[in-house]
Parts: sequence; structure tokens; C-alpha cells
Amino acid sequence: MPQPSSPSTVPSTSRGAGDPGAGPGARPDRVTDRPTGRRWSAGTHGDGRCARHRVAAILAASALVSASAAVAGPVASALPAGSSVAVGSGGTVVAGSAPTDPAEPADPAAPAADPVAALPTTFDLQAHRGGRGEHTEESREAFTTAVAGGVTTLELDVVMSADGVPVVWHDPALTAEKCRDTAPATPGDPQFPYVGRDIHDLTWDQIGTVRCDLPLDGFPAQTPAVDNRVLQLADVAAIAATDPRVHLNIETKIEADEPSRSAPPEEFVDAILGVARAAGVTDRIMVQSFDWRTLPLVRAAAPGVPLVALWDATTWVPGSPWLGGVDPEAVGGDVIAGAQAVGANVLSPGAAAPTPWIPAGPDGLRQFTDRAHAAGVRVVPWTVNTVEDMEAQLDGGVDGIITDYPTRLRGILDARGVAYRA
Repeated sequence: MPQPSSPSTVPSTSRGAGDPGAGPGARPDRVTDRPTGRRWSAGTHGDGRCARHRVAAILAASALVSASAAVAGPVASALPAGSSVAVGSGGTVVAGSAPTDPAEPADPAAPAADPVAALPTTFDLQAHRGGRGEHTEESREAFTTAVAGGVTTLELDVVMSADGVPVVWHDPALTAEKCRDTAPATPGDPQFPYVGRDIHDLTWDQIGTVRCDLPLDGFPAQTPAVDNRVLQLADVAAIAATDPRVHLNIETKIEADEPSRSAPPEEFVDAILGVARAAGVTDRIMVQSFDWRTLPLVRAAAPGVPLVALWDATTWVPGSPWLGGVDPEAVGGDVIAGAQAVGANVLSPGAAAPTPWIPAGPDGLRQFTDRAHAAGVRVVPWTVNTVEDMEAQLDGGVDGIITDYPTRLRGILDARGVAYRA
């Protein structure tokens, strides 16, 4: 199982070879283990636009890059096409663009939505996939137990089905190590068996026949959810709606380097916001993604929703398809400035992955978080599972922790007197 290191000396991820129990069709975890050692060339991913779902306003309520006026040039070159950069009072660099075809005219008298106000007001204890070290990942049992156990936030993944349903699942495919088939959705279905196929190639009716309750070797203490059915995002939103203190951190599982395996960012954004609005939890969601194209789309459609930029050493590289047009070289390699360029309110570094931008030494993480805080950005690392690593991250001043073991982290926070639920 993963053994993330302390922030001062961070080895390569222990799961670069795949998820515990991952098999054919599985891909490395973009919240616990990005694929390591990979590089991409510019132009491999297209422009990421979808005419049917294009969001007109990009970076409508954009990031503030706390830097001197000299930073404006590099930040401007890092922004998506059509964006602009201006220097405001005190040398603050303001990045953004004007709507070209807004769905609703802007009201100049209306107060600007503040996404920071929607973030947790306490330390953010996040149950990764509902707490997969304790229960079957992303199961109803995992999420309901995590809520009852006092977590701040339910962290989850969304994949889009072939018929446009936001499905709560981590991998592109239904893997044989996690799932088993039962029966075809319709007699003689040529796609049956479904296990091994990509979610994006299956309808919700087909996905609903599969049971994902197999134990994973990497999590021997996990309580299996017998006969577990894959959930829809609406199911988890309904669970969160039972407790107004609970937040949702929803990741768009976009395959930026293999776009045929997932829906485009616009479809994810439309679906996630639609479900959140229907459930009445829009003021308690965050949207996170390794594919930074997602973030300005959310900001344009829902300015009050906080944005979380996931990253590690395999994504923060020149020519990466994951960065939404941001060029690390144009911002001097500074991931904080890069995340601000797409409007991120939170940075989520991979605590188990190589992170050369966080200075080495016992105070390295503290220096990074202090600098992020000075720029108005929170830091919430993933996925931190051992007591030693939890203590090290807390000593480094992080604002939250994403963990497979929320009960373990809760005990540490209680011992330190750290509040984690308002």
C-alpha cells in the first residue's frame, strides 16, 4: 500500500505501477498516484473545446497573482487564448477575459461571488474516496460512515457514462480486481460482459448491473460493502445534503492524454453543477482536477464554487496536456502562480510523488505553504495515510489532508486540539 514520505524528502509514488488490485483497463490514480516518468509534447490534446457545451466566459472571475507588475507578461502567456492580464493596485496581476456570449447578462450592481467563502472554515479532513482504507471505495457505506464519523469533506471522483450520467468512480474502466458482472442490461447485449470496459463507453443501465465489492490487497482493514453498486453523483450529493456541515470535493476524471476515454471538460462541468444545484449543495462543493482546463470553465459557470488544482511532478511540465494552457516556464516554474492563472483557490500536491518545487529540508513544506497563503491559496495534499506523514504535513502548515484513513487522522487532530468540522 502507499507509504507517502514526509514533505522534506519525497520519493516517487509507490503506486506508479497501478492501484492496489488494479488490472487491465485501470490507470494510475490522479488523486493518489499520477503516472510517473511520463512527459508530453504540446499539441497532443487538442484545444479541449466542445461546441455543444462550450462555456462562453473563460476566467470570468479570475485569479489574482500576487506578484510584481513584471510577472504580468509570463502569466499572460500562460493563460488560455483570449485571456488578458492587467496590473492593479499594489502591483497585483489580474488575469481574466470578457464573456463572448454570456448565458446571462452580468449585473454590475451585484456583489462578486467569493469562492473562498464556500471553503471549510476549519481544518479540512477529507475522506479520500469516502475513506477507502476503511470501507469499499466510493461506496454508499464509505460515504455515510465518513459523514457520521465527522469528516469535513467527502472526496470523490466522477466519470461520465456514455449517456451523460455523472458516475462516482475513479478509474476509466470497470476493473476486474474491483468489480464483477452479473447479467446483461438487455438480452443479448453485445457489450456484455461490462467489466474491463471504459465507463465512458457504457450506459448507466449497463453500469448498474455490475457489482464492485471485491476486496483490495492494498487495504486489508477495509470493510467490504457487499453487493456494492456504483453510485451516481446525485447519490453522494443526497448523502451530503443530510448534514449541512459536510463539503464535497469532486474530481473530474478526465483523461487529458487519452481524450477518447473520457468526456470533454465542458460535459463534466455541466453535469456536476447541474447535480449540485438540484441537490441544493452548490455552496458546499469544490471542483478539483488534474486537467486544469476544467477550472476556468467552472469559474465562468459558477463563480462562487472553489477551484482545486491537482498537480505533481508528472503534470507540472512544459507541454503537458494537463495544465489548461499554462506554461510552467512562463511563470518561472512557480506552480502557485500557475494555479492562480487558472483561478485556483486550493493547491493539492501529491504528497507521495516527487515535488521538487517544495523546498527540501524539515522546513520546506512550511516555506511552500507560507508562500501559498501569502498569495491567497490554500494547500491540501493527497493522499496522506501514515501517522508519521500526517504529523509532518500538519507541522508544515497545510490547510487540510486527503486521506484513505479519516478515523486515523481524526484521532491526531483531536489530540492536537484542531477543529475539523464547523
